[in-house]
Amino acid sequence: MKLKMARIQVIGLKSQLMPTVRAIHALGCIQIEDLSEAVDISARPLHLDRETLHKREALTYLIAKIEGLISTLSAAQVGTPKQEAEISQDFDIYEASRAGVDTLIPQVQRLVTRRAKLEAEQSSLPRYETTLRKLLPIVPAAAHEPKNVFVGVLVGRAHIWVLDAVAEEVLKLSGGRAEMASEDIDKTTRAMLIVVPREFAADLEKLLGREDISRLRLPDEIADQPPDTAVLALSNRLATIPRELAAINAELVSLANTWLSRLRWWRTCLRDQLDEIDILSDFGETDQTFVLVGWIPERDVAHVQNKLAAIVGEGVITQTVSLSAVDRQQAPVAMVNPTPARPFQSLVRLFSLPRYEGIDPTILMAVFLPLFFGMILGDIGYGALLLLLCLYGLRLFPEPGTRRDIIKVLAIGSVWSILFGLLYGEMFGTLGESWGLHALWFERASAEHVTSLLLLSIAVGVVHITLGLVLGVWEAMRERSQHLLLERGGMLVGLIGLFLIVSVLVDWLPEGFMNPGVAVMLVGIVLLSVPLGWIGVLLGPIEFIGLIGNILSYLRIAAIGLASVYLARLANDVVGMLGSIVVGIVIALLIHSLNLVLGAFSPTIHSLRLHYVEFFRKFYEGGGQPFEPFQSRHA
Repeated sequence: MKLKMARIQVIGLKSQLMPTVRAIHALGCIQIEDLSEAVDISARPLHLDRETLHKREALTYLIAKIEGLISTLSAAQVGTPKQEAEISQDFDIYEASRAGVDTLIPQVQRLVTRRAKLEAEQSSLPRYETTLRKLLPIVPAAAHEPKNVFVGVLVGRAHIWVLDAVAEEVLKLSGGRAEMASEDIDKTTRAMLIVVPREFAADLEKLLGREDISRLRLPDEIADQPPDTAVLALSNRLATIPRELAAINAELVSLANTWLSRLRWWRTCLRDQLDEIDILSDFGETDQTFVLVGWIPERDVAHVQNKLAAIVGEGVITQTVSLSAVDRQQAPVAMVNPTPARPFQSLVRLFSLPRYEGIDPTILMAVFLPLFFGMILGDIGYGALLLLLCLYGLRLFPEPGTRRDIIKVLAIGSVWSILFGLLYGEMFGTLGESWGLHALWFERASAEHVTSLLLLSIAVGVVHITLGLVLGVWEAMRERSQHLLLERGGMLVGLIGLFLIVSVLVDWLPEGFMNPGVAVMLVGIVLLSVPLGWIGVLLGPIEFIGLIGNILSYLRIAAIGLASVYLARLANDVVGMLGSIVVGIVIALLIHSLNLVLGAFSPTIHSLRLHYVEFFRKFYEGGGQPFEPFQSRHA
């Protein structure tokens, strides 16, 4: 079912603009329409003053900073027990949040910067340590003398000749007082240690810089230490880094526990303030007044009028606007169905939202889809297991949404599966027979009942398709669409004629109904062909054959159900076919598990197909626009 919508117009003095916007925001039941698209309203677009634009810019910047803090602190809180801090309901959210953010950002930046530095050290120091350990055996003794300095250079093995050139230059530079040693670091890199008196250190740096040679650059705090001492310092440093990181992360977690809830609250409130400014672009104005146009459920009109008068004052006028034919086509759609049918609204939306004046098929889907699901799965054991899994899924996903709605639909379908399992006498296939379970209706896996099962599936299809055509004819009459009336009416009349013919053939009706049945079917085909023009002579009969194909498509209810039964029977028979009972049980459990997974997805997919393709096409016209009221993010 869909709510009946009303189009309203709100007019007030400009001095009451923001109080009106805040009141409408809090009420949360008006979808504000862009006034530039409302040709029947004579008002120019609302111009935002400099102060409002400045406030919007400040809000955007502050929200961005809060988003950054939330992202950083949320990452720090992962894997730790989350604590919800007490949120103060600050009177001036903007000033309170700005002061809080200005206090928090330096603390977080300090910790994050320090953590990044430590993580960089933790990543790079092991490479230094590995390289130095390989060079220790060739370190000249002179490297340990305080008057000397050492430098490490690295080159690819393809450019080893560079080391000879550098060695020659260093000897010239130091007057022969340098010592050098080289060693392979790995298959692609060779290192050389250069030891020179300290007075030549600056000249050596200039030489290496001029030659553009890769340097083995140690951290500043150990750069002047001998290699063996540097290795020990690196090992000690690598041992202390995890403790420092743990302390920083603990401090971030503490900040997260203290600030996250408050930050999220501020973000929500500030977004509301930003929304209240952004929505002004949809308003109109005159020299002294503002005006807005929007949609509201008709049942809420009086409530909104009274609330705006009480909150803002009598200076704001709220009135309904008569709907034109164009308005009715553009009216937003708000679906409201009984609680058991609400999960099926998500499935309707997955296909397409119904038009405002069209039929909402949610309740019909809530009736037929679980019925089809139950007829297909039809097993007490599988239905019970699936129901337990759905109940667990509902606890696992408590937030409303499409995912939770689909789980609810599966839960309802599993209940119907249990009911049909009792009718079919099935529990994990034929396993129920060994426990004394007998069919209350018929055993669908029995060869003598297969025909009955197929006829039952076709009968369900006949009812479903006929209902769709009846709704389609009613919809065409309401819209006064001759084309749709002839098309859908022709299908319905032709189908009635086909029913008469089949009833005579199976001896449900006397022979005298055969000729009327043929005549009625031909009339239906003619009616169906008329909207198609001259090509309808060919397409009309083809369309009617397609209608018969739609009905036969419901045989999938029987076919998929039988496939599930035979797979379950195979699982049960495997136990006795193999030499080992244990192996047989394991294989049987695997097959039953596979059958359960197929029993959850296959009936759902095919039941949806029968609705979307066979049923909806007979009457349903989507393309509706969802009702999206301007409401607070706290709602």
